[in-house]
Amino acid sequence: MPVEVRFRQLHPWSLAPRQHKVDRQQSRDHAAVFRGNFRFVRAERQPEHCAPWVMGQELGWRVHSPIDISFTPLDQIELDGANEPEAAGRAVNRTELWQREKSHLAVEKTSWLHLYQFKTARGWENMFLPNGAGTVEWRLGWAADIPRGHFLLVLPLEKPVAGLDVPTGILSSTATTRMSRENGLGIAVRPTEPVAIRRGQEIARIVLLHADSLQVQSLYEETGEADVEEDIGA
Repeated sequence: MPVEVRFRQLHPWSLAPRQHKVDRQQSRDHAAVFRGNFRFVRAERQPEHCAPWVMGQELGWRVHSPIDISFTPLDQIELDGANEPEAAGRAVNRTELWQREKSHLAVEKTSWLHLYQFKTARGWENMFLPNGAGTVEWRLGWAADIPRGHFLLVLPLEKPVAGLDVPTGILSSTATTRMSRENGLGIAVRPTEPVAIRRGQEIARIVLLHADSLQVQSLYEETGEADVEEDIGA
């Protein structure tokens, strides 16, 4: 039986990932125009005619922005999370501190970081959480139920959004289950310059991996010295 991944909308504003389909017929029609009407020029060697390229484009799902947003870079300073975090924040002249596990992240006041609070059963929640190293966790509001023994590979787009980095990462089924119980899957993004993104715009890509893919061992065969000498002397 084929492996199934179920996407569930947890909030009415969320946009579940969608599979991308290459329009191969349009490319065939385009090639036929040149083939049937022109003496010299052709359009046969198009990406859409290449099965490996098409399979690569259609692999996995595309992740879409659920909101209109204008990002700016978010500078973050990691501080001691146990001993006087407020004093450490004052030392770097920043009053906004975000506790993330064992440390605090000191950030400057940034409008987009707080603007997109959404309604939950527990009250208002932030869509974006500072994550360190200039990244934020972007909570997307949908759940992904993946089979045990599988992982989700998060990738940037082939043509990334200019000004928005998406670090490559892997989410285990345990992580996706935990996120799905809360406010949906989150991916890391890093704004590198001011950039405006529209609701529905593609921002990243996810691909299902089996656990075996993470345990592959590399084997190499090298040409023996005798073979090399024989080739040189030939």
